[in-house]
Amino acid sequence: MSISQSNLFLLKMTELCAAVFRGPSEQEWAQMATHAVPELLDRVQEFPGFPADAITAFGDALASYADIGFFSALEAEYVRLFIAAPGGVPVPLYESCHSNAGRRVMGASSLAMRDRLTEVGLEVGSMSNEPPDHLSLELEYLFHLCSKGWTDEPGAAEQGARFAGEVMLPWVSRFREALAAAGTEAGPGQVYLAGADLVLALLTVVAEG
Repeated sequence: MSISQSNLFLLKMTELCAAVFRGPSEQEWAQMATHAVPELLDRVQEFPGFPADAITAFGDALASYADIGFFSALEAEYVRLFIAAPGGVPVPLYESCHSNAGRRVMGASSLAMRDRLTEVGLEVGSMSNEPPDHLSLELEYLFHLCSKGWTDEPGAAEQGARFAGEVMLPWVSRFREALAAAGTEAGPGQVYLAGADLVLALLTVVAEG
């Protein structure tokens, strides 16, 4: 079964979102700014179900760095927000750290995510050295479910919709709130804040099926 253009668009959007929070290199940021984002911006008007303002806002935030080729600022901000900062990491990239049980890496949600990946034959070690509930890994899992479901296994699409709505949307919403509180309304952090908004838009669309 061939995949529809609208679902192909959503898969490309999922790839973009995963890349943003994986920690792109300067070269990867440049590729994103010159190819991936413009392509999605050109096509988003064809799919009224996806909020165009989300990808527009992300494109605008990224453009200011693309125009001067100063992507190192985004790499530095990634470290400050997600890896290391005085007093602790402001916004961990792990579901466990944004659950109701408190900020703890390798909590129950991480173990549940490990089991999900194992169930579909994906090995965390081959994807990343990160805990399995890293935002990018969860997006890659969602990509796997949706790509299978939209081609030859409808049940996987239903599973992906539930995962997007029931698992990811609640914690990514809290993640977005933490980003906003970490001084990301301006400067390079604005790119990641717009990226989080883009993830939420994507998850909402996928969850609605």
